[in-house]
Amino acid sequence: STLGRLRQALIRERMFTSDVSHELRTPLMVLASSCELLLENPALDLRGRRQVERIGRACEEMRDLVQTFLMLARTQREDPAMTPKATLVGVAEQLISQWRDPIEGKGLVLTYTPPADDQLSETRYNATFLHAVMGNLLRNALHYTDHGFITLTLQAESFTVEDSGVGIPEEKREAMFEPFVRGNEQRGEGLGLGLSLVQRICTNQGWRVDLTPMEPHGCRFEVTLNAVKP
Repeated sequence: STLGRLRQALIRERMFTSDVSHELRTPLMVLASSCELLLENPALDLRGRRQVERIGRACEEMRDLVQTFLMLARTQREDPAMTPKATLVGVAEQLISQWRDPIEGKGLVLTYTPPADDQLSETRYNATFLHAVMGNLLRNALHYTDHGFITLTLQAESFTVEDSGVGIPEEKREAMFEPFVRGNEQRGEGLGLGLSLVQRICTNQGWRVDLTPMEPHGCRFEVTLNAVKP
């Protein structure tokens, strides 16, 4: 039947994604280890060190991406109770630490606002997926912002990422969540998977992502979360 063929196609897609992700793990580990060894070399000049650090960050991002794809491939057959979980604040603080240097190194102002004391929550979410969604939105903001600011603001069960970047034309906003679509085609760095992956994860987890323009330019992404299903 048509439904049966569709189900088999989806199963094959998940198996392919899982297999490819597993195959990528080893070369990424080799690259990351090589970067660490190079950084220990006292003969490495400042320019070389910066290039190696950039490669190392790219490896880390790719490892996160691979882990996310593996989790998406497994999510239909694994018990959600067995997945690693984390609080919103825990993931945010980890990502702020990871992205502060690249953002401030570009001359941008990074502002992080945790929840107010009366909104602090111990609600726990799928750690891999939350890390991927928030991290991709911060990466997207950095990529499309040359001057000004990036802010990450947490509420009890949601967060927003705002930037003063180039913005996204109204006619492109819906398409931005499709694979391989970029807001500015001239900025070709990356795979063009970031916002598509954000949307796919949010759909998988029952979360919601909303994109609105900032005035006079820039973007605001708001993600509303649901806790991990028991």
